[in-house]
Amino acid sequence: MLKQNLVKIIGACFIIGGGLASYAVRGTPVSATLPVEEEQELHLFMVAAIDRDCDGDLSDEDAEDGTFATQKTLLPAQCVVYRTRYRNDGTFGIRHMRVTNLVPRQMVYIDGSAEHVRTPHGLWPEQTVAPSENEDGSLIWRFGGALAPGETGEIQFRVRLEP
Repeated sequence: MLKQNLVKIIGACFIIGGGLASYAVRGTPVSATLPVEEEQELHLFMVAAIDRDCDGDLSDEDAEDGTFATQKTLLPAQCVVYRTRYRNDGTFGIRHMRVTNLVPRQMVYIDGSAEHVRTPHGLWPEQTVAPSENEDGSLIWRFGGALAPGETGEIQFRVRLEP
């Protein structure tokens, strides 16, 4: 019998659990650093899609798996595509923005899978720091330029649930 795991992403919180041997991870898998002292509001929202064959292509998945949502079910050794949507809800541009995605302990980051899905005009991607390059195992996205008020963008990466 295969053990099923539930990945639930609610805003910036996420919970993993499954079967009789359930376990939970609580924390903030996504955060942002805003070094400027002005009043700023950066809204982050994380969703997921399932890539059961781990090929990086969601077009070959069924509609439910391939659609980004806040709750998904997957099996060990299958992959999840995490997408973080960011939006400036403040009245000032956000400069020197940095978004951090924590990779859960039960997941293995797929090298080279970090990508900028949509980057608004005026903001540009800088070098991404892979989980293997820092001690807490997080994926760090740095941006140059400024995220203007009302502007949105999306970043994503893939992980595999350990067997």
